[in-house]
Amino acid sequence: MSADTARRLTEEYTARWNSLTALWSERPGTTLGTLGPSGTSSHVAAGPLVERYGLDIRLFNTFDDVLAALVDRKVDYALVPSAYQGLTRFHWHRDLRLVAFFPQATPEYGIASAPHTAVGDEDTGPLRVAAMWEVRRIYAEVAPAALSGREVRWVDVDSTQHAAELLAAGGADLAVTNAPGVHAHGLGWVARRPGAEIVWTVFGHAGPSHT
Repeated sequence: MSADTARRLTEEYTARWNSLTALWSERPGTTLGTLGPSGTSSHVAAGPLVERYGLDIRLFNTFDDVLAALVDRKVDYALVPSAYQGLTRFHWHRDLRLVAFFPQATPEYGIASAPHTAVGDEDTGPLRVAAMWEVRRIYAEVAPAALSGREVRWVDVDSTQHAAELLAAGGADLAVTNAPGVHAHGLGWVARRPGAEIVWTVFGHAGPSHT
């Protein structure tokens, strides 16, 4: 990348962010939709924005719900992580536009187990692991030797908090979740890794009011 290209990208990022935050400052109570429930990485990322700019956060069960709410103008903006596999649906929607983006680290992630439950070498059967599709790879990355070679049967969930909740309710043997999920549901870490710095995208409605 040339120095000129890098400079243009930096200027573009700065201009978009300054324009958006200036608009938010002028309009307290602007609604921001993202993935819930409380404690998802998206909710954590939205926290500083809500506090600094007086936004009204709206949490949804899925990003499909976030997209629908934004298109139907039930929220003014949507916060979506770049790691979300369906992000292109926001990018390509003719009524929406990318208004800003910023880097921020997620909370700590890892494999969690229910309280007082050990998964040891003596166990050989398949494991039900609750995880969002986007974070399944973390399982193989951090799984300890005791889990090596064990068959995994994935249990699909809509969020890290859904994974933690399902595990706590007995619907899975393990979960790939984040630190807020572990703490909220009294789970224990089997293995964990630091959060990852990702790009967070902010989408608004196409039109002059969101430039």
